[in-house]
Amino acid sequence: MLGRLGEAAVALGLLAVGAALKMRGTSGSHGASCYLLAVKLLAVPAAGLLAASSLGLSGVYFDTVIVFGALPTATSAYILAVRMGGDGPGVAWLVSANTLLAMLTLPVWLTIALRY
Repeated sequence: MLGRLGEAAVALGLLAVGAALKMRGTSGSHGASCYLLAVKLLAVPAAGLLAASSLGLSGVYFDTVIVFGALPTATSAYILAVRMGGDGPGVAWLVSANTLLAMLTLPVWLTIALRY
């Protein structure tokens, strides 16, 4: 029973984010949103690349560090933001934008990881 509930958690998180999403964007400034997206999709994988190479990782270990850094933000961030009294619609927009932009950046980081 708990296994089935756990399997449905990702889908329910996506439904919750989609229900809260407003097409007008975030409630804050667009500059801050772009900054957060750039940090998550560009700076975090780059930091992972530097850390993995400085630690001498190779093969699947190196690739795992890059992929984990390049993955989009989890949908559970929205649920946590709402529960803690944060900006739910803003987080929903950021999670959605992060997921959509990750479709562009993730293949780039995978290519870099395979060629490095």
